[in-house]
Amino acid sequence: MKKNSGYMTRALRHRDPRFARILGRLGYEGRDMRPAVEQEPADDIASVREEYERVVGKRPFMGWDIETLRAKMAEAKA
Repeated sequence: MKKNSGYMTRALRHRDPRFARILGRLGYEGRDMRPAVEQEPADDIASVREEYERVVGKRPFMGWDIETLRAKMAEAKA
């Protein structure tokens, strides 16, 4: 029976530095697969997205963080 043979596990075991660089950019530094960067609270980002929708008049891209949303709102207000 194969144990822990998922793509991410195999990638972390591999010694190719490309895997380490790519996974590091995604926020995964070790085998425990927890993001290294803390995420914003869900309700806080949700309120900023609602404000963006109200100010700009269209729905925001869900990949934007709070700083990007605020910058886009400031740009729309100007």
